[in-house]
Amino acid sequence: MYRFRPRPFLPCLLAILISLPALAAWEKDFLAAREAHQKGRYDRFEQHARRLPADHLLQPYLAFWRLKANNNHEARIRFIGQYPDSVLAETLRADLAREAARRGDWPAYASWSAQLARKDLELQCHDLQAALARGESLSRQQVLPLYRSGSDRPSGCERLFSRAFELGLLSVEDRYDRLRLALDANNLRLVRELDAALPEGERLAADGLSRAQKTPDRLLAEAPANRAMAELGLYALTQVAKTDLDAAVRLWEAHQDKYGIVEQRYGWGQLALHAARRHDDRALDWFGRAGTQPSETQLAWRARASLRAGRWADLLASILMMPPEMQEEAVWRYWRGRAHKALGSGFQANQIFARLSRDHHYYGLLADEELPVRLETRPADHRVSEDEVSRVEALPGIRRALMLREIGLSANAVAEWDWALRGAEDVTLLAAAEIARRRQWYDRAIVTAERTRELHDFDLRYLTPYRDLAQARAREFGLDEAWIYGLMRQESRFVAHARSSAGAQGLMQIMPATATWIARQLGDKRRDGAEIFKPENNVRYGSFYLKRVLDDLQGSPVLATAAYNAGPGRARRWQAATPLEGAVYIETIPFLETREYVKKVMANAMHYSQRLGMERTALKDRLGVVPARPAGRSDQPEGGDGEV
Repeated sequence: MYRFRPRPFLPCLLAILISLPALAAWEKDFLAAREAHQKGRYDRFEQHARRLPADHLLQPYLAFWRLKANNNHEARIRFIGQYPDSVLAETLRADLAREAARRGDWPAYASWSAQLARKDLELQCHDLQAALARGESLSRQQVLPLYRSGSDRPSGCERLFSRAFELGLLSVEDRYDRLRLALDANNLRLVRELDAALPEGERLAADGLSRAQKTPDRLLAEAPANRAMAELGLYALTQVAKTDLDAAVRLWEAHQDKYGIVEQRYGWGQLALHAARRHDDRALDWFGRAGTQPSETQLAWRARASLRAGRWADLLASILMMPPEMQEEAVWRYWRGRAHKALGSGFQANQIFARLSRDHHYYGLLADEELPVRLETRPADHRVSEDEVSRVEALPGIRRALMLREIGLSANAVAEWDWALRGAEDVTLLAAAEIARRRQWYDRAIVTAERTRELHDFDLRYLTPYRDLAQARAREFGLDEAWIYGLMRQESRFVAHARSSAGAQGLMQIMPATATWIARQLGDKRRDGAEIFKPENNVRYGSFYLKRVLDDLQGSPVLATAAYNAGPGRARRWQAATPLEGAVYIETIPFLETREYVKKVMANAMHYSQRLGMERTALKDRLGVVPARPAGRSDQPEGGDGEV
């Protein structure tokens, strides 16, 4: 049982109050220097920069901004030497490494690369190019994972891929595989690039892509002239299937003989995939026609279709067809255990559940409940001491991050925070999370506490700010307070002024149109954007909406949570004609974002129920049984972008 523990805040508050006059003085000059830097006014920049003490924690930023006016190699080297253990120096080292790679100066690249703590995809590709330049041999296994993607790759990676083709590490078959992935991802820019690299006579027809989009049925009816056009035909098939699955099936049955057996099977796999996402009962029959080598996406939905149909043997078979690394994902470990249990292999099931139950996520909680007895007890919360908090609070990177946050430079603050805690031990992470909590930097507190490996503090992972608002709204609308907290944590990490790219606002991420509708239902005056952000309004509106969809969706928290993210109409369409176990409904939600969202909200609610001292309810019971789909429709706004 997690214990509520009040935490000291008075020392921190006093320190802030004492430092306010000094803060105002340097803050004004620092922000003015930053503005002058952004406008290229370096005389004005220096005027303000000179007013900050030479030992000020933010001096590295002033020195970094000076590089724009004097951005030569020697100046950057001096900066790295002066501030070697800083995120800004890491940025410069990465820049110097990229420049060396562009020049083909691989010894210089290797020198800079060796000093980097983190490497993005482009730098990983450059590392392999540097190895080739040193005369080292590469393997196909080193290059293929970087190449095999339907997403764009950095230009530096493309140079590596060209060399890999020359060396025979990649083949034309790999190019066709990537062409298929690019078509599946609808990445037509990459499709054109890959097509241009194919041998003459093996490329797409000049108007092929246009026809596949505008008249896919006609293109599909033609015999493909080459392998590339066959892949385009499969793309055309999926375009039809997206809007009219029955028409796509008729077209494929009529024209599949014009394609090779491999393409025929893949086509059935694509039809089955679209059917499974729509919860069409024909999906498993079509997966059967797809054979034993479907794509990973097809395999995942073959497993989900088997799960939804209650065909445990087929579910187990689908999981065992997955690549080893895919089978090791928590989702498939859990359902493999459930399949073994349903098929009478209790010993194998319990072995899987016992290992998975050590994790604290959704599947770990479910696995723990499947065990006949608790094999292990979860470790007690680790409480950091004030000495540990003081030690971490004195770290320059942490102090700099807090300072940057206080003056509104959030992106820089997060970068400093993450850099300061790279490779940190659990005690340091927990002390940092406690510092963030005291400063009401709730999202950093949660993210940092979640990084621990052996020592954990669930009070920090599952914070309870705005407790008075959550309690009041739970009472007002008859809702589970733990559920409100679970949703709020997932929506905003308790950042009161959070705003999504779609425009959702506040602690419970209310869309403006939805706020207008809610205000009308509650008899409130129209609220403007600033009013929606206010925690007292946002939590009330979000809780009202949650209660409304709960009542409209047969009292199912799982359905209501899905509706909060994707809209009530979708949540209802995803119901089956017969009742479904809550975990099965969640696993077969077609939208990845909503599927993961519901899992996290419900797992959060489980942790919060213990955190708040409520009566213990198993997660499986909390998920319950999702009732059969009724007739009728909702009149609430849908939130089609995935947010209320």
